Amino acid sequence: MLVKNKPIGAFKIFYAVFAYIIVFALWWDYLLYAKNEEAFKEKIELNQINFEMLHPSGDYYATKEYAQIISKYSRQKVMIIGEGVFFLLLLFFGLMRVRRVFLRELELVDLQRNFMLSITHELKSPLSTIKLTLQTLHKRQLDIEKSTKLISNSLTDLDRLESLVDNILFASKIEREEPGFSNEPTDVAIVIRSIADRLSYNKKSIAIKTEVPKEVYLDTDLMGFTSVVVNLLENAIKYSASGSEINIGLEDNLENVVLWVRDQGMGIAEKEKGKIFQKFYRIGNEDTRNAKGTGLGLYIVKRFVEIYKGTISVEDSSPRGSLFIIRLPRQ
Repeated sequence: MLVKNKPIGAFKIFYAVFAYIIVFALWWDYLLYAKNEEAFKEKIELNQINFEMLHPSGDYYATKEYAQIISKYSRQKVMIIGEGVFFLLLLFFGLMRVRRVFLRELELVDLQRNFMLSITHELKSPLSTIKLTLQTLHKRQLDIEKSTKLISNSLTDLDRLESLVDNILFASKIEREEPGFSNEPTDVAIVIRSIADRLSYNKKSIAIKTEVPKEVYLDTDLMGFTSVVVNLLENAIKYSASGSEINIGLEDNLENVVLWVRDQGMGIAEKEKGKIFQKFYRIGNEDTRNAKGTGLGLYIVKRFVEIYKGTISVEDSSPRGSLFIIRLPRQ
């Protein structure tokens, strides 16, 4: 991911400056330590000469004055070493912090690049298809069956465009933390069944099965909850092979409402599970992946769940695929 776009030259300069600062700090600490050694050695020699002149038969090393000098020397030596180690540690952690921030900025640039590539494709592809369909209908007289099929395909592409625009607007709203989310009693069971039926109609090659009670009311924002369900199901469809099955379920507990989506797709690597909810993040590289998307869907899901004080987790499904579990507390 980042390795491809990483400015190697900038990192070489950073590490060179980092190494220079560390060596510079070590050298000055060593000079200070050596100067301290030399100063105390000269002081001891001078005091010893003065003592032997006044007390020719005395033992200078047994005097109280010598003991005080040694004690002061030991304290200063510990102080120099301690301050040197503390400064080096502070310097090291500070430079590592700078490096981490730099890497995050590079990652953000990479994610934004991926988003621009994906959004270009997501907009251009359906628009081209719709334009071609309209030109065909305008120039040629087709039978009803062919016309109906072309119109149906165009409506599906328009649904994709509408979903894409809704995601971008909703992500922008969440990002700016705009007010406007309403807490109204909503039958979320009806919402789930309606979305599942619509997506099943548009994607007949994948079976979407619901395990939803007759009715479940939750105080939530209808548009936001709808976006969560749509994004979870579209994410599952995106990475599921033709002929596979997707299950979506809803459980009504006393403390919270549990929504879960299970697919039979490729699954998610353990190292990716902590990243998939990041804004613009998509598994793989935008130049090589085939699955459609902008990297906003799961980000929107996570942010909406956080706004409503809920939790979301992703687990491996058996025998393959992924299981997303959302718990929304009752208000």
